[in-house]
Amino acid sequence: MKKSSPIRVLLVFCFLILVNVSSAQDTFADNFEVRSYSNNDGSVNFSGIWQETGETNNSTAGRIRIDNNASNRRLRFTNLDGRFITRTLDLSAYIDATLTLDFERTNGDETITVQLFDGTSFINVGILSGTGSFSYDLNPNEISADSAIRFIATDGDWDGNQERIFIDNLLITAQLPNQPPVVAGSGNQIYCPSGSVPIAESINITDPDDTTTTAVYIQISSGYVNGEDLLSLTGTHPSITATWDATQGEITLQGPATYTEFENAILATEFSSSASSPSGTRQFSITVGEANYLPSTQHYYEFVSDPGISWTDAQIAASNRTYFGLQGYLVTLTSQQEADFSGSQASGFGWIGATDAAVEGEWRWVTGPEAGTQFWQGLANGTELTFANWNGGEPNNVGGGGEDYAHIAAASVIRGGAPIGAWNDLPNNGGGGAYASQGYVVEYGDMSGDPVLNLTATTTINISSCTVITNRRITLRVKKD
Repeated sequence: MKKSSPIRVLLVFCFLILVNVSSAQDTFADNFEVRSYSNNDGSVNFSGIWQETGETNNSTAGRIRIDNNASNRRLRFTNLDGRFITRTLDLSAYIDATLTLDFERTNGDETITVQLFDGTSFINVGILSGTGSFSYDLNPNEISADSAIRFIATDGDWDGNQERIFIDNLLITAQLPNQPPVVAGSGNQIYCPSGSVPIAESINITDPDDTTTTAVYIQISSGYVNGEDLLSLTGTHPSITATWDATQGEITLQGPATYTEFENAILATEFSSSASSPSGTRQFSITVGEANYLPSTQHYYEFVSDPGISWTDAQIAASNRTYFGLQGYLVTLTSQQEADFSGSQASGFGWIGATDAAVEGEWRWVTGPEAGTQFWQGLANGTELTFANWNGGEPNNVGGGGEDYAHIAAASVIRGGAPIGAWNDLPNNGGGGAYASQGYVVEYGDMSGDPVLNLTATTTINISSCTVITNRRITLRVKKD
């Protein structure tokens, strides 16, 4: 379930950094330069040696062997028939892997089949015929603690010692998951009307596998007043460009730049308000990628534009998304603050994780930690059981096929005093015009198996009326109790 936190009259800044899309990589390699089945020429060792089946497992003799050409040693296959050779490796720590190798057929017309273990059996992934290079991107089920590669003849009888194939430069390049940065900051400031104030007094960013990043996103995530509140980057930052989005209440610090450069830019980012007497609570977040962080839930939210996508396809797509190891799901909006954050301040309107397809009129969250929770009973004049944010006159289940899926309504069709970001019920494929599906909103947080992320630093700014004392030499701003 979502976490809650008390509302306090302060300005909160949460710092998260967008890291490079590239991730660290390891290599498993055998160049066959040594006549041994235990060669490890990459950055990580294989979990086992080459194992022959149908042969004596001798790397220097037999129908499968490492050739004795000192200037160009390679794995040699002669008169192979049903024999094969296998090597295992542990790929459980990796998210992607690519196999490459070179091959040469010097005699005959036979071929060798490349096989990989898919968790159940060895499957064919390529045929080596003639001379050339081979490359293959492993599928997810081929990336595990029990990964293995095999070379086998599957095309018939070999003609004695007259048919020969060589394999060389075997390389598996494996991508590690990108590790999140750790961010620490401090600050406890007072904001006075007609002025501006830095959002932080100190900030430190460390990252185990990156030194640069492409962008930082700072958003006013609660209490934002469009047309009054503003975040601005001050000073000179040659590698960083700032862009303010008044709809989302968000400033983008666009690189690429080093973490040190972004630290300097964060310290130079200031909050101001054009209101003569600003009031209320502001909460700010700086998020990784396109996902935005809401401090009150400690969750992340991301709108994915995909015009025309159905609700069922959006549910699957959301569940396939991850965010630094956090499992994605169609958003479940259980408070007005969360609904506003994913509605009025979102970059688009999309499907959410609610439906009454199982039992008409029983509106339930069917995704994320809230899966199975009923929040509404009936049509527009129905009963709110927990929290609901329906548009005026919704849900109405119109049309011959009914409307069983919830979608954040476009601003142009909000009615009946409902807030921007209110919900409509729609058919699975959406409606037409302003009721067409625009995409979907993904939420990350509180799923079983989610990692604990340390991505957030907070500072506070107290919004207060201030007395200005001025003489010819000094100006003081004094907080009123």
